[in-house]
Amino acid sequence: MRWRRPAAEVLLVVVAAAELLTVEEDFTARTLAVCAAAVLFLPLRRRLPTVTLCATLPAMLTGFLWLPPMVAMFEVASGRSRHRTAVSCALLFAVTACPWPVGDLLTMTRQEVLTSVEAGILMSTGPTALGLLTRTRVELRARLADLTATREREQRLEAERAVIRERARLAREMHDTVAHHVGIIAVQSGALRAAETADAWKRDTAESIRRHSVQALEELRDMVGVLRASDAGAARAAVRTGLDGLRDLTDGSLLDVTAEVTAPGAAPPAEVECTVFRIVQESLNNVRKHAPGARVSVRVAPAPDGRALTVEVRNTPPPGPGRPPEHVCLPEPRPESVPEGEAVSEGALPGGGYGLVGLRERAELLGGSLAAKRCPDGGFVVRAVLPL
Repeated sequence: MRWRRPAAEVLLVVVAAAELLTVEEDFTARTLAVCAAAVLFLPLRRRLPTVTLCATLPAMLTGFLWLPPMVAMFEVASGRSRHRTAVSCALLFAVTACPWPVGDLLTMTRQEVLTSVEAGILMSTGPTALGLLTRTRVELRARLADLTATREREQRLEAERAVIRERARLAREMHDTVAHHVGIIAVQSGALRAAETADAWKRDTAESIRRHSVQALEELRDMVGVLRASDAGAARAAVRTGLDGLRDLTDGSLLDVTAEVTAPGAAPPAEVECTVFRIVQESLNNVRKHAPGARVSVRVAPAPDGRALTVEVRNTPPPGPGRPPEHVCLPEPRPESVPEGEAVSEGALPGGGYGLVGLRERAELLGGSLAAKRCPDGGFVVRAVLPL
């Protein structure tokens, strides 16, 4: 596009100069100077339209060069000043309708005068109308762009308002449902813990349930606050998870976990730490649901180049039918604590099937990747690489 404008300028000058070839035998020194000035000023019409028009009017007055004044008039009419356009149009009409020398006006017949006036009207109003049309098109295009931008802004604001309303609805639902049930669990487990009983296993179990319930309520409160605030900064402030919390997470997971956590030299971003925590948390939760009793190894370490953080959670196959788990975190209940004829069984935990999908989305939002696959020995491995 940049090369088209200089080419158009050269073509216009050539066409204007070619107009002089029809009257080359009538040139005088003064006529040649006036026409040369008109042709030389023509490329300046965009920057100085009024000056270019005034410089080309003498060529129109001689009757030898009509194209440059009309082009300059088009540029003047394309501007923003209506007063300047009206004055320039009247001036061009006067120069076009007036003969040269001016004294010849006295010897002209009525038909010749009317012809000159008609030519003046056509040559002055024609480029003026085209210039006004061009200016109107530019203004309409700008107005349309403003209207389009305004509509897009209104649509964006309406979408943001809809998101805020949905976030508020989700916050209400989370608070009114989840908090209710978890609160009851926390209160009852606390009461069970405070009850006088000689069974240490029951007390430890109740305390574990109470601790996890309270922690769930705290995180739920933070998430509800984030949904209410609709602020990314609030989300970062609500994060209670990090690399320093992985040890407590694995210790309280009710699994046989071996954790190896190597922090990078520089403190990683909070989003990366939170993602690492959630990957390990969800992987341990999947082991509890789908491979109870399996051994788990957790490894978090920076990449050799220091630009990424690698997270790997690997578990062995679960014990077969009839094989007791090789490890439990809580002591086995004493025989007197279990009624005769009944066995201790683990209830099936519900699963929505979105755990690994959510982990993969978390990793991709940070520019990383996550892979989950079954191992040849029957176990399972979840491995993620997160850029630092």
